[in-house]
Amino acid sequence: MLLLLILLLSCKEDTLIDVPQPVAEQSYPNRYYIDPDNGKFYNTGHSPSQAWKSIDIINEKVWNPGDTILIKRGSSFNGQLVLKGSGTEAAPIVITSYGDESDPLPTINGGGTVDEAILVNNVQYWELHQLKVTNKGAVPRPKSVGIRLVANQIEGGVMNHIIIRECIVTDVYGTKTHHLGGGGSAIFYYNVLDGNQPSSFNKVWIENCTLSNSQRDGITGWVSTGDRARRKANTNFIIRDNTFENIPGDQIIINSCDGALVERNNVFNCAPGDFSPDGIPFRAEAAAAIWCIHSDHTQFRYNIVQDHKATWDGQAFDCDQNSQHTLFEYNISYNNVGGAFLLCPADAGFNNGYAESTGTIFRYNISINDGTRDYLKENGKILASTIDIVGRVKDAHFHNNTFIKTRSAAQNADNVALTFDSYTNIPQSLIFENNIFYNSTAVANDFYRLTVGHLDPSGSIVFKNNNVFGYTNIPSDPIFDTGNIHVDPKFVQLVSEFLSGSKLVDKDQILQGLQLGAGSPCIAAGISVANSTIYPHGHDFWGKSIPTTNNIGAFNH
Repeated sequence: MLLLLILLLSCKEDTLIDVPQPVAEQSYPNRYYIDPDNGKFYNTGHSPSQAWKSIDIINEKVWNPGDTILIKRGSSFNGQLVLKGSGTEAAPIVITSYGDESDPLPTINGGGTVDEAILVNNVQYWELHQLKVTNKGAVPRPKSVGIRLVANQIEGGVMNHIIIRECIVTDVYGTKTHHLGGGGSAIFYYNVLDGNQPSSFNKVWIENCTLSNSQRDGITGWVSTGDRARRKANTNFIIRDNTFENIPGDQIIINSCDGALVERNNVFNCAPGDFSPDGIPFRAEAAAAIWCIHSDHTQFRYNIVQDHKATWDGQAFDCDQNSQHTLFEYNISYNNVGGAFLLCPADAGFNNGYAESTGTIFRYNISINDGTRDYLKENGKILASTIDIVGRVKDAHFHNNTFIKTRSAAQNADNVALTFDSYTNIPQSLIFENNIFYNSTAVANDFYRLTVGHLDPSGSIVFKNNNVFGYTNIPSDPIFDTGNIHVDPKFVQLVSEFLSGSKLVDKDQILQGLQLGAGSPCIAAGISVANSTIYPHGHDFWGKSIPTTNNIGAFNH
């Protein structure tokens, strides 16, 4: 019996198996999880199993540097977030998502009952990542906003480090027009200059976001005055790699900034613009897609804009009042009703302390069938030229662009390349060099138009070594006709429309087709362009180094 017991014990020892012990879920003291399905109000919040139930805690708590708030994917919360507390540059406060990446982003839904779904007011060093933000009610709410940034009498005068990344901002239901205090924006920033502590922003980055179905606008800003004596510019603004769809108004406005960068954004399928109700003195609604005002040293690069449909203006790009040393390069515009570009330093602002518009550079851009508005503007005029020049322009330089027009509006067609409106004729204020203006519409193809004012033949406009093809009424004055040619540029393949079923701009199709073919008269026919000391040019639209002998057009290698 004793022997049997010994054998049994020996066998049991030989067959012992290590059973994994449950590992306690790690707790993160600076992380706070929110899960409406499985969370509890009394949990610690420091792990998924200890998640809180509601985002109400975000409004109740003052947050500290390094805190991270994680909201469960697939969840949705109705109401408004008002952020409290500030992080630091080394330890920002972050709101983001967690969970199965196949689930949709967590949604913050203002429901159209609040002015904004998320308010970032006088707090600093916050980042919003991977959130969906909406603010739509049953009827439009004037000035509705998805995410609102406000710097108002903030201590130290600067509100730092607000980053919005990989978010979806959609269904923001403001009004489509600005009449009676209307409008609305997906993202809106406002720095207050009044009071004892004028305030501005530093380091606002909006990256890799999708903005759609927003009335009226996409990303816009406002400042109470453009008076240079009171100027306190926003700095380190970056808006890049974002997509804008079904938005009728302004897509991106750089307002009161210094050194902003706007690059690789894609605007398409814009909603139609609208008119204010009868009885409003000016019913048309002015908007352009991507533009700046009261801003210096702004760079717009590698953006694509198509299908803008504003009832006034309606250009792809605009350099507006009180802006200096603005660069537009390597952009594509297509099928925008008002044209490709508006240069608009209107004289009205000069009594308000505005600066002269100087140093605008527009180079290596491609415009295809811009200027397709088919109705008279509210002033009774046809105006949808490729480029519109208004007011007191100084030292603007257009070179090595390619402008193509092959399609006319069905009625009230405007195929003019350049319109001058109240242009002030400052000597050598406009320089056009090495551009291709190609027009095959054969409908109302005057090259330029004067709406108000006159062109002074004393040297205000320099027009050298351009290829102007398919236009009539080209001024014969030597100032307009130095080294210019008027022949087919002979592209490898003319690109006038896009072949894909979606009709979206196909950059590869442009790169392949709009090269200059063998024997093109534009090859080596350009003039040497003085390089900008502020924005030295290093390559053409194709990314190739610029040769010693220039071509005409955006293909320059």
